[in-house]
Amino acid sequence: MTTTLGKYTLIRKLATGGMAEVFLARADGPMGFAKKCVVKRILPHFNDDPRFTEMFLGEARLAAELNHPNLVTIFDFGQHNGQYFLAMEYIDGANLRVLNQATRRQLGPMSLPLAARIIALAAEGLHFAHELRSEQGEFLNLVHRDISPDNILVARNGSVKVVDFGIAKASTQPHLTKSGMIKGKMAYMPPEQLAREPLDRRADLFALGIVFYELVTGGMPFDATSEVSIIQAIMSQKPLEKPTVYRPDCPPDLEAIVNKCLEKDREKRYASCVELQADLEAFIKRSGETVGTREISQLVETVFAHEADQTVPNAVISDPDLEGLASTNPSQKSAERIAAPSPRDVGTGSGMSSTALRSIESAAVQRSKTPLFVGIGLGVVVLAAATWFALRPGTVPVKPVVVPPVAVVIDAGPPQIADAAVALAVVTPEPDAGVEEELDAGVAVAVRPVVVKTGKLELRIRPYATVFLDDKKLGDTPLPPITVSVGKHKLRLVNPAFGKDVELNIVIKPGENIVKHNLKE
Repeated sequence: MTTTLGKYTLIRKLATGGMAEVFLARADGPMGFAKKCVVKRILPHFNDDPRFTEMFLGEARLAAELNHPNLVTIFDFGQHNGQYFLAMEYIDGANLRVLNQATRRQLGPMSLPLAARIIALAAEGLHFAHELRSEQGEFLNLVHRDISPDNILVARNGSVKVVDFGIAKASTQPHLTKSGMIKGKMAYMPPEQLAREPLDRRADLFALGIVFYELVTGGMPFDATSEVSIIQAIMSQKPLEKPTVYRPDCPPDLEAIVNKCLEKDREKRYASCVELQADLEAFIKRSGETVGTREISQLVETVFAHEADQTVPNAVISDPDLEGLASTNPSQKSAERIAAPSPRDVGTGSGMSSTALRSIESAAVQRSKTPLFVGIGLGVVVLAAATWFALRPGTVPVKPVVVPPVAVVIDAGPPQIADAAVALAVVTPEPDAGVEEELDAGVAVAVRPVVVKTGKLELRIRPYATVFLDDKKLGDTPLPPITVSVGKHKLRLVNPAFGKDVELNIVIKPGENIVKHNLKE
């Protein structure tokens, strides 16, 4: 049944998140007028929450000022039958992550001048946002804070647009939610954002540099397989890996541009997006290639000529919890790279681990001056407190005490994390049938590990393949690490371009399991 929201007809749902849902829609007018758009509305149970409606309204107020060809336009905010909604322009295309993956599957690495043009256009849109002033003429010092390939859209007409200013803030405002969670994608955050320092536009330049690095090399500028190792890589004094490590044909002048964006000391980065754009334009000119919206359009049309269903209008819409839109997968890795985990949004309801949060808190204090230690001290305190409350003086019935899992992370060289599935559990005596046992507060408490029945499967397939696990299709590589039950499994790798259809028998053990296979051999 067709659903309407004011003058908008909701055609199909694109995604649902923790706060809102997003629809492909049609704006209907007199005499048969109709125009496609995208509508985002607050979930019903949040409509009466003043905090969420104010956030929603704040997003609309901000977006109304962001009128630029390289920024997605939000043109309407309204309420219908108690439901608040935003309406924004429809972009027929794909986000930059999807485009990069599809290009690499079909054509190989993206042309360097073309990648530079896409980043230059995104920088132009960001510069407009960074220069935004209030009605009184004062700089708002706006910072996007969530630049990633998912938040840069590339349309079939060749336009490039930055989207998702839903968590943008001025540098003078705190960038944490009330719950103390940092919002954004951790893999794209500069050190100062992880350390909860005041932000300026150079935070977006760092994130845009990582996006550029992905376009050039197909991977991330650090080897990291967990939230904690990502934090360690970004916060440490060790420089991020240079593009030529994985893309030898990257010329020195382009590598210098990427490296300047990725400086961990923001004083050494580009001071503005317009400076970055100028260097990119100069590189494109030196390359001798003509690269503009026409060439970008041709690329999109070429790679999606037979994959029209893979283009998603407005692929990310201002909600860190949107399933299928804001979740991110690593780009295609070069042959020898360690696949990074799926860079996830962190924020309310995002599922960032407490271990990672404690790592950030530690980093905020030390800022890379000492190794990162996250010990079991907090877990011991929690266990002791839980035990005391459960077994405080007096006679109480025996009840299991639930203690949350405690992960132990020790920096003893390379980034590592102990098995987070090991939990602390209180062992209580078995009561006799029909009799409620009583336990004195002085009885000792034992600790035992919980049996781990799953493992993580990481696939490193050269050059790429469609993956089936036990006859269930998982998708095309690269894929984030997959949770799989321990035991024997059948892995099938299909690559029509090389005429390969390979079956492998694998055994999954608790912890990390890595499967490498070269389909060219």
